[in-house]
Amino acid sequence: MAAPRFSSVLREKTYAAYAGGEDSKPLCELYLELMDEQKRAWPDLRQAYESMGRAVDREILCSGFTVRVQHNAGRISSTLAPVSGGATNGRPCFLCPGNLPLHQQGILYRGSYLILPNPMPVFPFHSTAAHVRHRPQAFAGNLWAFLSLMHDLGDGWTLLYNGPRCGASAPDHLHFQVVPAGRLPIETEVKNPGRLSPVRRTEGAVIYKAEGLKRQAMVLVGRKPRAIAQIFRASLKALQHVLSIPDEPMMNVVGFARGDLFSLVVFPRRKHRPDAFFRPGGDRILVSPAVVEMAGVLVTPAENDFERLDAGTIEAIFEEVSLEEPLMDEAFQCLE
Repeated sequence: MAAPRFSSVLREKTYAAYAGGEDSKPLCELYLELMDEQKRAWPDLRQAYESMGRAVDREILCSGFTVRVQHNAGRISSTLAPVSGGATNGRPCFLCPGNLPLHQQGILYRGSYLILPNPMPVFPFHSTAAHVRHRPQAFAGNLWAFLSLMHDLGDGWTLLYNGPRCGASAPDHLHFQVVPAGRLPIETEVKNPGRLSPVRRTEGAVIYKAEGLKRQAMVLVGRKPRAIAQIFRASLKALQHVLSIPDEPMMNVVGFARGDLFSLVVFPRRKHRPDAFFRPGGDRILVSPAVVEMAGVLVTPAENDFERLDAGTIEAIFEEVSLEEPLMDEAFQCLE
């Protein structure tokens, strides 16, 4: 897109801008205003929220932890989304400003991201923070933006990242998600000191191994964003080493800032979808684990899956798609 045309489209799609500083209205305030205005002005979003309002959920007690299963028929296209390179190359990018729905607008965040209402919400006030330029989904090089958005949104919000091969419905376009705080069981799980085993301490940050979740997770906690960034990059390098890959490992990330404490929960993955997703006929289970699922909320658009999912099935899915524990332990041993 030529620069003048791009600027014009971006202006059209900007409800408000946030640049930080004392003169800026708090980002959280702008965010709530945007969501209210979009639900008023965008009929499709209103319908999506009506559909979400009909979603039902139930809690399932697993082996020492709890998950929530949500039946949400409005998430069918997301659950079934093809994410291979061939699939995404054949369609216009739905996160590029020029391809957004007519009524969709967002907050231009620090000149680089548009915070947009998610038209297939799992939670109230669910949004997508999409880069204004079309660039591939990747975390390490955009970690600082993720941490900055965590800080600027504050205590009431949680950020999410899906790797391009394990949950991102637009793996060709850099984006994060924003959801209200307290909606994901993992936020409570990692507050339990008995759940966390310290692996390495640096000045300003600690990395822990999360125990007893039936999926592998590393938890990075600290008061200095730069220290969090440094220890994350060390963790990424360790995972690349044990997996013998030069690129970003498959992973999902949950991030939140509470007071002056920053936390990242990283779920390394070995596969995107469980074998049950590909079974024929009635044996198929439409659960496609992305960051929301790894964080403890399993979304399924099929009512029969909602009714039949139990603790054993859920634990098996987690173990199947998560990185193997021996490899996780080896990565922790490789931390520099």
